Amino acid sequence: MVCGAGCVFVSTPDESAGNAVDLIEFIEKTNGAENAEQLFSLLENVMAHYGFDRVLFSLMTDHPALGREAGHGIMRNYPRDWMEYYAEHAYEDIDPVRHYVVTAPGPFAWSFLEGEMQLSSVQKKCMNEAKEAGLHQGIAVPLRGPLGAVAGIGAACSGKEREISRDTMALVNAACQQFYAAYTALEQREGISGEEQIALTEREKEILKWCAQGKTTWEIGVILSLSEAGVLFHLRNVMRKFNTSSRVYAVMQAVRLGLIQL
Repeated sequence: MVCGAGCVFVSTPDESAGNAVDLIEFIEKTNGAENAEQLFSLLENVMAHYGFDRVLFSLMTDHPALGREAGHGIMRNYPRDWMEYYAEHAYEDIDPVRHYVVTAPGPFAWSFLEGEMQLSSVQKKCMNEAKEAGLHQGIAVPLRGPLGAVAGIGAACSGKEREISRDTMALVNAACQQFYAAYTALEQREGISGEEQIALTEREKEILKWCAQGKTTWEIGVILSLSEAGVLFHLRNVMRKFNTSSRVYAVMQAVRLGLIQL
């Protein structure tokens, strides 16, 4: 069986009978999770059941609907040494799995990239070192969220490699999609109380509106008869309120919360 991304899986028709019940239980538990830590623990358990004891969840792009910026491995149980080595070598910028998951049509095995894509020597080094760090039989699952947001789950096994069946991959994909749906709902619930406390001054709103139109700090200053330092002062206050360093993200958040209208 060939998946949408081009990776091959072994077909075992009877495999999913018992696992489907486990997935139903997983859906019920994740929908009732009280916090992100509990939710990720449930994902760890179900992924281990399917043979993947190493799991990593990333926000590939900003998630303005959740008030979250992009972040690699925001929840994970990958080896700590590997995560530190990965960060030190800036592998986030060249990791072929990260690059492909943003546009991938469906879940895929890391080996697909090695076999079908033209990887650079640095990318091959990254993949090989991941195996040396104990990440075998890697897979990735792309996740599509609101407002064009993209997230992804990477998973691997630290033990002996085994073939991944078509049914197992389908169940893993379903579990990851449910995890993301539950995560999104949880983050939206938890964000409500904090969002209600955000308030912008009229000057801050004016500046954000001009930022949305692509105006530079200098141009905004001319329009509003402010110095560049004055504009930056207000922008820093806004970005502190939204806990971000991105003007674009601040604008998106302000629009989402109804604080400004474009």
